[in-house]
Amino acid sequence: MDLATSVLADLPVYPWAIVAGLTALGAGTALEPRRVPRDQWLVVLRSGRATRVLASGTTIRLPLLEHYLWLPRAPICHPIVVAARTHEGIEVRLSGDVTIQIVDPAAAAEASLTPTDLALDEAERALARLVARGDVVALAELPTYLDVEVAVPGVRISALEIGRIEIELTWQVLRSVAPQTK
Repeated sequence: MDLATSVLADLPVYPWAIVAGLTALGAGTALEPRRVPRDQWLVVLRSGRATRVLASGTTIRLPLLEHYLWLPRAPICHPIVVAARTHEGIEVRLSGDVTIQIVDPAAAAEASLTPTDLALDEAERALARLVARGDVVALAELPTYLDVEVAVPGVRISALEIGRIEIELTWQVLRSVAPQTK
């Protein structure tokens, strides 16, 4: 008989203790405790509705009923590239940065599981509409910083900075700016 068998043979076996221990371990794992870092919000969603928003501390969730959504507390700067056509049909490409901030995490989480991506898409569409309303000459007068409203609840675009405007020089472009150069 080896040492392990002799030690285990002397211990009383309580099957209920093993089952209780495994059940407690499974319940602790299923509740999935989370600690919230300082730079994020933790939104606990149940059936698509925000039940809790935590800025710090620890929380647990009810398995199969709730899930977590992490949202940034600080403004996030995203690069943006938009290809659009002016009302004259000239293709333009704008690039820059969009600063997105979550101001109401509960409303943002209920609107979308990716509210910053949704706001970024909306900013791209707004910039494309702005280009489509103007002509090539109006693009030269476009301000560097723009105010863009987003319809995503709980999300605000704090800055939209246009860094570069690219236009392919074609006869159409030259003809549209010719009256402005005289």
